[in-house]
Amino acid sequence: MNRLFALLVFGPFLLWILAIIAVVVLSSSETCVINEAQVNPCIVFGYDIGETATTLGLFAAWGPLIFGPFSAAAGILWALVAVIRAMAKRKS
Repeated sequence: MNRLFALLVFGPFLLWILAIIAVVVLSSSETCVINEAQVNPCIVFGYDIGETATTLGLFAAWGPLIFGPFSAAAGILWALVAVIRAMAKRKS
């Protein structure tokens, strides 16, 4: 149960950090321009991943606003379950 709650709380933050790293790596090349206004060509190993790069950029910029409340709710639920378990353990 603790692993599930830990995954729900910390997993989105890990994905967000990985998205930031991917955007920084992609934008450091001269063939890739990432912005929120439009999809630009982004050629990596001969493939155009412009839409994917733009989506990663949007997630890197706005991700915490999307998953922040979800992760906070999962953390509160995790704490409540831990308190209930501790109370039940104390009674028995």
